[in-house]
Amino acid sequence: MTSSPTILCLLFVFFYSTLFFHVVVSSGGQCLSDQQSLLLQFKNTLIFNATISKSLVRWNQSSDCCTWEGISCEKGRVTGLKLSDESISGGINDNSTLFNLRYLQSLDLSNFKSSTIPSRIGNLINLRYLNFSGVFGGQIPQEISHLKKLLILDLSDGLFYDLYDWFSRDHVLEIPNLRMVVQNLTKLEELYLDGVNISAPGNEWGQAISSSLPNLRVLSLFECGLSGPIHHSLAKLQHLSVLDLSYNYRLSSPVPRFFGNFSNLTSLRLAGCGLHGTFPKEMFQVPTLRILDISFNRFLEGSLPEFPPHSDLQILDIRYKNFKGRLPSSIGNLRQLTHLHLSNCLFSGPLPKSIAKLTQLVYLDLSFNQFVGPIPSFYMAKNLEGIDLSGNRLSGPIPSKHLEGLLNLRYIDLHNNSFHGNIPSSLFTLPLLKWIELSHNQFSGQVLEFPNPPSSMLESIDLSSNKLQGPIPMSIFKLRTLYSLSLSSNMFNGTIHFDSFQSLTSLDYLDLSYSNISVNVSGNGSNIPFLPKLRFLRLRSCNLRKFPEIIKNQAELRNLDLSNNQIYGEIPNWIWKVGNGSLYSLNLSHNQLVGIQEPYSLCYIEFLDLSFNQIHGKIPILPPQIFHVDLSSNSFTSSIPSDIGKNLFWTSYFSLANNGLLGVIPKSICNARYLQVLDLSNNNLSGKIPTCMLATNRTTGVNLRMNNLSGPIPDLFPVDCSLKTLDLNGNLLSKTIPKSLANCKALEDLDLGNNQMLDTFPMLLKNISSLRVLILQSNKFYGQITCTESIGNWPMIQIVDIASNNFSGELPGKCLTKWHKMIVTQLDHRILDSSAMAPPNFQIEDAVSITNKGLEMQMLKIASNGFTYIDFSSNKFHGEIPKEFGQLISLHGLNLSNNVLSGQIPSSFGNMRQLESLDLSRNHLSGRIPASLSSLSFLGFLNLSHNQLHGRIPGSQIQLFPADRFQGNQGLCGLPVTLKCPGDVLPETRKANHSISGNNEIEWNLISAEIGFIVGFGTVIGPLVFLKRWRKWYFDRVEDIAFSILPQKLLRKWLSWKTGTRSGVHVGGRRAS
Repeated sequence: MTSSPTILCLLFVFFYSTLFFHVVVSSGGQCLSDQQSLLLQFKNTLIFNATISKSLVRWNQSSDCCTWEGISCEKGRVTGLKLSDESISGGINDNSTLFNLRYLQSLDLSNFKSSTIPSRIGNLINLRYLNFSGVFGGQIPQEISHLKKLLILDLSDGLFYDLYDWFSRDHVLEIPNLRMVVQNLTKLEELYLDGVNISAPGNEWGQAISSSLPNLRVLSLFECGLSGPIHHSLAKLQHLSVLDLSYNYRLSSPVPRFFGNFSNLTSLRLAGCGLHGTFPKEMFQVPTLRILDISFNRFLEGSLPEFPPHSDLQILDIRYKNFKGRLPSSIGNLRQLTHLHLSNCLFSGPLPKSIAKLTQLVYLDLSFNQFVGPIPSFYMAKNLEGIDLSGNRLSGPIPSKHLEGLLNLRYIDLHNNSFHGNIPSSLFTLPLLKWIELSHNQFSGQVLEFPNPPSSMLESIDLSSNKLQGPIPMSIFKLRTLYSLSLSSNMFNGTIHFDSFQSLTSLDYLDLSYSNISVNVSGNGSNIPFLPKLRFLRLRSCNLRKFPEIIKNQAELRNLDLSNNQIYGEIPNWIWKVGNGSLYSLNLSHNQLVGIQEPYSLCYIEFLDLSFNQIHGKIPILPPQIFHVDLSSNSFTSSIPSDIGKNLFWTSYFSLANNGLLGVIPKSICNARYLQVLDLSNNNLSGKIPTCMLATNRTTGVNLRMNNLSGPIPDLFPVDCSLKTLDLNGNLLSKTIPKSLANCKALEDLDLGNNQMLDTFPMLLKNISSLRVLILQSNKFYGQITCTESIGNWPMIQIVDIASNNFSGELPGKCLTKWHKMIVTQLDHRILDSSAMAPPNFQIEDAVSITNKGLEMQMLKIASNGFTYIDFSSNKFHGEIPKEFGQLISLHGLNLSNNVLSGQIPSSFGNMRQLESLDLSRNHLSGRIPASLSSLSFLGFLNLSHNQLHGRIPGSQIQLFPADRFQGNQGLCGLPVTLKCPGDVLPETRKANHSISGNNEIEWNLISAEIGFIVGFGTVIGPLVFLKRWRKWYFDRVEDIAFSILPQKLLRKWLSWKTGTRSGVHVGGRRAS
């Protein structure tokens, strides 16, 4: 009987639990059989991964469909279906049972891989929420307009976030007619069409949205191919809270001011829209705005306003645009700001201290502006994860307290500034910090040891290009997670053993170049790589004298740079097997290497630089995939192998310059289809230039100067010629300049000097506006030069040298006014050689031979340094010197010597304030030397000899030049030719009344200097001579100074030499009082 109450209790619990279950199920409704059947049929048409699936894998006939994952019901009818992230593949067509679930109110098939959206989607007329994002391609059916109850529609293309998938897919989602799709969706509140191709002009898509969607709160049209301008009808969307039109590059529109009238606006994203004009300042002050992103609009201008107190702004992104001015101190009012991105603008001035008030900051990016002054304090921004102030003009020390307490900081980038002082050691102790970038500053002193390095999370440290001293702290060698370390270009001292790095097992990149340390690379002979993940090793100028055998077993090494050391002997053949034979970049330049140990195989080498050594013998056999070869400045004396081109198919840079190579240029060189730079200069090559060598449209630089090449230049420059530099100086080339050279519209540097070419001035170059250097000196060119037919439009020209030819006629004065680079005061210093003669990151020195300051000289990178020069000497030019020369205010050198020029020297020459060299010798110039020449303060060379000049040589500066620079002008007088001119009266014969006759004038500048000297000298010496008290005080002070700075032994000798020692004076101390 005791069990009866227990049984009754159990029956009672069972009854009520059953009743409770019935009530719960009934509230959602037990799944109706037809609904469950439709869902299971839908499942059977899908292909999915059962091991990943969380929903579909659990759908079965034995359970109630309203309890399935991803299903929601009302009264047994399916009203919600969510199958996002189920890795489903396979299409949904119009026969799918999905479209029979007519009670559906919410459908989420995002990230579903299908083809097109079936037109039967219009059957689901009860839908309030539809999410097909990242699913379909093809056209969006107009039947979507039947879904009149929709509140949220998301058809955005998720693949635009994945670059690989974006390029790999064969179709995108499109809306040919936006109006037809949205015309009935009047209740819609949120519309997401990101990545969908709409490609409609501004009035079309703007009016379609504003007229059909009056209740819209969210409009997201990221990267939809929209065109502008932004239509004013969008002002009707007064409920708009979120607007994203980012990366519609063709909007090309000003920012509409009516955006500021959206009273509910919380997020405005207009990045990369091609916006222009001035950004309305009132947009920064919209009280509800939390996100403002107008980045990557290069032509959008503006400045930051004064920010109101209590602003809700959280994200402010205005990167890459023409915003300028100062950062207002009111930026401290943005107390809710988490992201501040102002990089790559034109902001200037100091950073306001009020930045310290931005306590919610997570990311701060002010890089690449013109900010100056000290770094503000960040210690109150405890949430800060990233700081980027690189590429500014910030200066001063970095106090440790400014960075204290930043326990969430992940990276700090301060490179390319002028910070100085010590690097705070506390920086290395921040617990979550992974990246320290402090390169290219003025940091000095010693990098101190820091505590507990094994627990640090540091992954990258770059302290290169500073003035750091002392030893490298051993703490760095204990950072277990470090994968990149650059300490190059510093002033460290001592020797570092390579074994010190063995704890850095994650190290991928190591650069110790030019750090003033010696690296001991002796190993322990182990076959186990001590840095198993090292791929990049750069030890330039590390006092190495032999190859580091410790790298033999570095299985992952791909890039090795041992240049600028004192390594001597042969290149060992094991070097090519480093990295398991996968070494692709090897730089051994600027050493003392003499050969390559055989047998060798360059295997997978793609970049090879052996320049500036003493390697002799045959040119090494190159691998077929190599793209950069520099064997210049060695002692190769053989001929170039006839089949060398077979392995140069992919090569973009090939240099054998400055060797002793003989023979001809092999025709196989034309196999180098992708060759951009070819440099065979300064050898003994002979024969003709292969006709095919200049016919490629990829070549940007050819340098064959200083060889013995003969014959004509091949007339095969392609129509789409890319050539920027052509240097054939110092050969035996003949005939004319090829007409097809006019196809090279990008030509910058043309040097045909010192050949045997017979032609008129190259009028075919008149339309090449990029031309910077033209050298035709020492050939047989002839004829006149006229602006209307030849050199009228060279705005970039900096060097024109046509000396030692047979040109005649008058100098082309009108042309000079169009040579803008010689007229402007600020020259473009873009490097000529780096763009024309070498691929990115590699440069070769382009030499130009000119006669400057009376000397034949070879100058390097003249155009890149802003040098400007004109040489028309040793021709047959006649007539007067054009006054237009005076407009060339940036000209550095002018040589018109050895012609038949007549008339006077133009007084406008005084305007050429940058002029350093002027040679007008051996002409028929007459008249006086213009007094304006005396104002040329940079003039270091002047030659006016052998003309018909007369009168006084003006100015004290011109009178300092040697007399031979004025010889052959019988009428010149005055220094340095003669002491005086006729009629001058010497100073000692002048009359007491100071009368002046003829050309004699009082030199008041000399007189004033003499009077000043006499007055100053008398002021100091007079009291010493006539006042005993002053004299005593003066010598006492001199003795005091002597006692404080001179050595005691010297003072003893001085005191013993003196007669009458003064009382109270002791060596090493001051006089007793």
